[in-house]
Amino acid sequence: MSSDKSLLLVLDLRKKAEEDALRMWSDARKAVQSFKDQLAQLEQFSKIYEVEMQSKSKNGLDMTMYQSYVQFLDKLEKIKVRQENGLKQLELQEQRAQQFYLEKQKERKIIESLLEKHKIQRRIKESKAEQKLADDLVSSKHARLVLEKS
Repeated sequence: MSSDKSLLLVLDLRKKAEEDALRMWSDARKAVQSFKDQLAQLEQFSKIYEVEMQSKSKNGLDMTMYQSYVQFLDKLEKIKVRQENGLKQLELQEQRAQQFYLEKQKERKIIESLLEKHKIQRRIKESKAEQKLADDLVSSKHARLVLEKS
């Protein structure tokens, strides 16, 4: 029974660790989604700027203004590349957080299965003790009857 108390304490610790790991994984997923949203906004902004440049080019755009558009679009492309690299890093962090969570979940399940195993062993032991008690009772009644007949 005291080993079960120890296991219950360990189980509580494992549950807390699992909850913390799940929270970390959830935060990592949110960060990835936020980064993807930012990247999508950047791409959308870049397309809008490109369409604007093309539209103004049709009406006649001086070279200085054209170069400004091109330079700005180049900057946006460089930012996009950096963002994509950052996204890859965040996705790796999310995968690590997921693996960590799955590890903690597995650890909790191991402790729960140990507790269940102990519970089953205890029931078997109690059942055997009850059976032995019942057998002893029957034997003692039988012995009394035999003694009373003699």
